[in-house]
Amino acid sequence: MSSRSHLAALLVAPAAFTLTVVIAARADVGAAAAQSRSSGWTLPQNAADEKSPLADSPEIVAKGKKIFESKCRHCHGATGVGNGPDADPDHPPGDLTDGRRASRNPDGVMFYKIWNGRRDPKMPAFKTDISREDVWTVIQYVKTLRR
Repeated sequence: MSSRSHLAALLVAPAAFTLTVVIAARADVGAAAAQSRSSGWTLPQNAADEKSPLADSPEIVAKGKKIFESKCRHCHGATGVGNGPDADPDHPPGDLTDGRRASRNPDGVMFYKIWNGRRDPKMPAFKTDISREDVWTVIQYVKTLRR
């Protein structure tokens, strides 16, 4: 191999590696976005890493329960099992008492599901109805429903 072709190979290899990394990274982002779109949820990539900024206290939980009763009970039911009077029987709301949901729906995922909602199956977006802090307050209450 001539020194010129060796030099060309050295220049092309890092560019090819960089292109491969960029393509792989975009594929990961695209897969996550596609998964969110396919389930109808709009979730940022770091949603699962976000934690509630509120301290767990009886006052926060009581406030969260009041908001839940006025905003969420109609679909999720008084006890959170998904049997509220406005629940869609063909697409019942999630059972918020199911302790296994904690791993699938950590704090940040719950936040964005409540904040952004989704079209189908229907979950109203609350970002124009309640504050971010109130969403976190509801989450603190909902976590007390888990078995």
